[in-house]
Amino acid sequence: MLMQDENEPDESHGPNATHGQDDTSAADVLFPGHDETEKRSPPILEVSSSLSSSGKSQMLYYLTAIAILPREYGGFAVGGHEAAVVFIDTDDRFDAERLRLVARGILQNHMAVISSNVREQLTERPSHHDEEALLVSSLQHVHVFRPQSSAALLATLHSIGPYLFDLSRHRSSSRPLQMIAIDSTTAFIRQDRLRDEVARTEEIGRSREEIESDRENQCRFSLPVLYGQLAKQLKQLQIQFHCSIVYTSVVSGGRPASDLYESQSRFSTLKPALPAPWGTLPTLRLILHRSTVRPFPPSMAPHAAVQDAPSRQKVVQQGKIAAWVNEWDRDGWPRRVVEAVEASNGGSFSFYVLETGVEFDYPDD
Repeated sequence: MLMQDENEPDESHGPNATHGQDDTSAADVLFPGHDETEKRSPPILEVSSSLSSSGKSQMLYYLTAIAILPREYGGFAVGGHEAAVVFIDTDDRFDAERLRLVARGILQNHMAVISSNVREQLTERPSHHDEEALLVSSLQHVHVFRPQSSAALLATLHSIGPYLFDLSRHRSSSRPLQMIAIDSTTAFIRQDRLRDEVARTEEIGRSREEIESDRENQCRFSLPVLYGQLAKQLKQLQIQFHCSIVYTSVVSGGRPASDLYESQSRFSTLKPALPAPWGTLPTLRLILHRSTVRPFPPSMAPHAAVQDAPSRQKVVQQGKIAAWVNEWDRDGWPRRVVEAVEASNGGSFSFYVLETGVEFDYPDD
């Protein structure tokens, strides 16, 4: 869903192309109808969890790797999109080496599948040196920005267009912009709320006209105004470059970690962490959670704990991440969306974060 239709011509998505507003509904974006040739808007995806280290960044790395890898390699289809990605790292945790490992894992797994399908090893399998050269070349099309505040994030969003159109500053002039990734949108939420509270305190005793005038002229900090500008600029970038937008968020609060996500049915929704208008921005929301291992019961005998330890370690090493559609505000969903989610395994899937990369479970059909 996040990647463009391979049959769609690249010229319509290149850096020099602009697009008008698309009136396609959210249901049509998520679950297209029978007319696959109808032009559709790319999605805006929110990936959230109530705990850190839940696989959100790893999913962004996987989507980024798919976007930048080539369509073909060594005469065989790889499944990449030969596109560019803008990666906005607000947490200052972007790991280029990890992204390289994820991309290499995708490439090697795909080659292994091809070899299995033809029931013989590839006669001209690329060498390790060739693979590394391809990965280095692909990674040059990931453009990383590191804003240190929400105001800096807004300035970064305004600068993306001029940066991409300045072909002397990067090597992605021949590629479409596949995705704008933000990891994460809640990095500055606490300091923004504090600034907003201070600004509201300073407004005590002033007339409403003065307060509204200062906010409109941006003379005083206002969280709703700033976040409205962020959402508006993201939408404008999506329209301009016809690209997907994927961002992560951490939702604080909720039940203790040991009790979270015991089953999807018990905890299937998370209230969006960001204030309006971010609440209406995503086309789709996902919840991620890493499989946890319950602590040993206090009554367990030492020999029983020793026997049970290998199975618990196996779960940890497996690195399984459960994911499902966040059903927050489901009552307002169109019937078509509800039926499509229910028909797609309830909107749930899983993937594995391994040392060698990220592996997704795909249905056999």
